[in-house]
Amino acid sequence: MDRLEKEKIMEAALFMSPKPLTLDELNNIAATQSRLETKAMMTELMSFYNSRKSALEIVELPVGYQMRVKEDYEDHVQQFAQNSMFSRGVMKTLAFIAYKQPISQSVVVKYRNNKAYDHLKLLLDEGFIKKDPKGRSFTLTTTTKFIEYFGKDFGKAKKKAEVHMGVSSEPYTPVVQTSKEAKPSLGESVNEAMKENE
Repeated sequence: MDRLEKEKIMEAALFMSPKPLTLDELNNIAATQSRLETKAMMTELMSFYNSRKSALEIVELPVGYQMRVKEDYEDHVQQFAQNSMFSRGVMKTLAFIAYKQPISQSVVVKYRNNKAYDHLKLLLDEGFIKKDPKGRSFTLTTTTKFIEYFGKDFGKAKKKAEVHMGVSSEPYTPVVQTSKEAKPSLGESVNEAMKENE
């Protein structure tokens, strides 16, 4: 298999994957000889997309490489993303944790009522949050999977809500947005979560 064919395979893998792919994953998919060769080919692919007038881009992120829709075109095509796996209630609980983290589980339950226990179990099972023991409760934080799935969308929604409400918070640095998976209701959930007081 020649170099061009390997690049095409990696390009196809990035197009199909709903999450970023690591260098090792791309290396295995294209059967390249080394991670160095894979990285060089990814650099060529990114340059190729940057040089053409395309609505798509390939970006290198802390969690891997991803093909996604450029930000200028997101609003035009967001309606074609698949439906969210979570209900509105679960989304609000997740947004509350994301904005307030690290946050005590008891605080989440206090402001999100007893249904929060079911929400937390689902979010833990799906890998969007993690909990660490602290006293008689647990401390909740979001995971890398949350960043992969909601990153840019959460950052934009949080910033917009802060400006609207005239509040400030610790800086949050989103790193990725998955264009092939839906992120509906997160912006509204962030706005609602920010109205809660600890």
